[in-house]
Amino acid sequence: MTSSMSTILIVGGTGGIGESFARAFHKSGKKVIITGRREARLAALADELPGLETYAMDNSALESLAGHVQTLLSRYPAIDTVWVNSGIQYQGNFRALENFSDEKIITEVTTNLTAPIILARHFIPHLLSLKREATFMITSSGIAFVPVGMFPVYTPTKAGVHGFLVGLRQTLKDTNVNVIEIAPPYVRTDLDAENRLDKVFTPMELDHFTAQTLHALDRPAKDIKEAAVGSAATSVQAWRAAFDPILEARKLGG
Repeated sequence: MTSSMSTILIVGGTGGIGESFARAFHKSGKKVIITGRREARLAALADELPGLETYAMDNSALESLAGHVQTLLSRYPAIDTVWVNSGIQYQGNFRALENFSDEKIITEVTTNLTAPIILARHFIPHLLSLKREATFMITSSGIAFVPVGMFPVYTPTKAGVHGFLVGLRQTLKDTNVNVIEIAPPYVRTDLDAENRLDKVFTPMELDHFTAQTLHALDRPAKDIKEAAVGSAATSVQAWRAAFDPILEARKLGG
């Protein structure tokens, strides 16, 4: 599918998965725009990767998202691929008040679920207007399919992303816009920097994940629903085996 992607916007591209794919797409000759909150990091990446475009924005500021989308599309009207990758993850439990906070709950839900849905609302009409193949993607997680209690809010936000994308795919059926969910396993990034799980789970190395995911994307976009590798692939396959017959019986698709 990457052959149909020419101008790629990665929302959340200053580190981890977003940065890794920004580098890979840039190396392959794609026009790449990345966003992030850290302006110094955006500048450093722009200096390192000639031609890379950057834009500073904070996904958690929901009231600003519509304006950011308008600005991005006015600057880069050729955007044909939007990948919402930014996210945040907190570990904890609800056994005692001090183990979590209302602020963390709000931040995780806002960043991981509400913001991507709002961004979809504002980007999809543009992608439809292109009248050629376009793609909208959000990064979820293998946790979207197999709940993990140590991430009490992150888990349902990613399950919500999965549910949203299945429904979005249904509503965009037979249009020019492909809807793809990127479902990583546990990957070694800074997402869980404060709560490393290396002693519990073995993370997939970032470069390995990037290469495997690019391979998973190396087929027609219309044939891809979830791009999942490693342990996440097993979880996605189990979900599809259980729910595809129901979706098909009810003529929903997705």
